[in-house]
Amino acid sequence: MFSDPRDVDLKAGDFLSDATRELSMNAQDHAALSQEVAALAAAHPEDIGAAVNPVTESLSNVFLFLLIFGMSATVDVDSLVRQLKNKYAIFMGCLMQFGIMPFLGYLVCVSLQKHGLNGAMGITLLIVLASPGGSFSNLWVSVFNADLSLSVAMTTISTLLSCFFLPFNLSLYAHAAYGQQGDLLNNIDFTPIFVSLGIVVGGIFLGLLCSWKIKSPKLAKIANALGSVSGIGLIMFSILLSGSGGDAESHALWSQDWSFYVGVALPCIVGMILANVVAVIAKLKRPECMTLSIECCYQNAGIATSAAVNLFPNPAIKAQALAVPLFYGMVQATVVTLYCIICHYANWSKAPKTVKLCAAMTKTYEIEGPPKNGIKDDDTKMVDMDTLAAKKNDDASDGSSIAESAKLV
Repeated sequence: MFSDPRDVDLKAGDFLSDATRELSMNAQDHAALSQEVAALAAAHPEDIGAAVNPVTESLSNVFLFLLIFGMSATVDVDSLVRQLKNKYAIFMGCLMQFGIMPFLGYLVCVSLQKHGLNGAMGITLLIVLASPGGSFSNLWVSVFNADLSLSVAMTTISTLLSCFFLPFNLSLYAHAAYGQQGDLLNNIDFTPIFVSLGIVVGGIFLGLLCSWKIKSPKLAKIANALGSVSGIGLIMFSILLSGSGGDAESHALWSQDWSFYVGVALPCIVGMILANVVAVIAKLKRPECMTLSIECCYQNAGIATSAAVNLFPNPAIKAQALAVPLFYGMVQATVVTLYCIICHYANWSKAPKTVKLCAAMTKTYEIEGPPKNGIKDDDTKMVDMDTLAAKKNDDASDGSSIAESAKLV
């Protein structure tokens, strides 16, 4: 093709020069594009995170379903039906959840408005206290061996009622405390909230259906283990998501006035005390007292977190609002844990106090029931046999005494 070898060299040189120039231009364009994407990500992180939200939301929903399904499949259906007829416990639970707790939040907001608890914090606190605890409360009840049947019954009823009472209480108390500022609640997207409520109801229904159809203690143990592991996974997943918010939320959490910490913690502590007092006065069984107290003070902080992200576009105000469910979650976890430990050693739970706490937490007495007086079943049978033998000996000796007396006569 080329008569002169020098023409080949010239053509090859031109080709290499053009290719090098093209690669250089592509590299420059790629670098410029990368800088532009980085700038957009820094300016609008919420747009970048929007692509991740469907994945995280799907994972959290899977954990939520497995948790509530596992706990519901652990419960004996007959025990659940019996607890649904426990009218006083159910009524007091609903009254505390949808009446007392939101009202305590309103009192805190009104009392501490002039002491540093601003509108964003107050509205977010009202959202926390209006949101039922749902599946997380079932996890605490199961781990610390309170009455899981009553817990599932209360979760079922409170989940259904929250479809009405959640928006009603938010609108009522937000407008009562903050007037027109309460109109911010119109911006809340209730769709994800109702999706979560639907997942809870579906998990309860399917779990109870499995428990009713199969009726196997082995299945109940497996389901309880599945629910516990899923609950721990959901907690860890929530912690990781909360920690990914950056330094703004962390700074807002630990740089507030005293009114923030007192106002957020007070409803949880007061709610726990009131529920426990009411349960004791009503002479409920001790495991039922534990369940009622946990269900009433444990709230769904995740709902408030999602709402705060959408309600407050200002980054500084948003950080203050997000600090409320984060701190409330810390308080309720601490309060419930301490309460359950005290109840275990006071012999209020289904686990006997002679069993070590760690051992009791890894075993569910909802399925097997507590051993009598801390004695295993085999030991109980041995004791019964010894008692029966002793009784026969006593009867034989009594018979001999009667015969000797008859001879003397």
